[in-house]
Amino acid sequence: MCDSQMEELPSRTGGEKAGAQAAVFRSRIWDVSQKSLYLQNNELVAGYLQGPNSALEEKIYWVHNHAFGREKFPVILSIQDGKRCLTCSSSSVGPSPHLQLETINITDFLEDSREESARFTFFLSNQGGIWRFESAAHPGWFLCTSSRTNEPVSLTQKLGPSHVVDFYFQPC
Repeated sequence: MCDSQMEELPSRTGGEKAGAQAAVFRSRIWDVSQKSLYLQNNELVAGYLQGPNSALEEKIYWVHNHAFGREKFPVILSIQDGKRCLTCSSSSVGPSPHLQLETINITDFLEDSREESARFTFFLSNQGGIWRFESAAHPGWFLCTSSRTNEPVSLTQKLGPSHVVDFYFQPC
């Protein structure tokens, strides 16, 4: 399970500016179909992890993105101790954005503007303990898992049975 809820990590400024330290939170995330997130071939996928495989589950590290204010609960999400961030990038083969992992420290965004950090930012919404993660750079696109197991985590505009956009998000 999880052993700590919050860590203090320095930003890229090395503590030179006020506020250069940020609260980095650690959480578990899994979809409402009970699929956990884990890395497979350097890609974030969702699947059922049981027994010894449950140790493969990636914890999600997140910080508030203050460049967006607080009304939509904007956060930057990462894995691997905050070293690889989820990003919503424009597709080179069509109008649909795609989700990818970028090797960058989660605290590197602490002084970035809205424009610089938008592709790394998700707006969280909660209804009855169920969470959704909407891309700030691509409004109307949500973090999702496939209805099938061991498929990549991605982005979708299509809410329905083939794309699971509802998650449990629990501090650990």
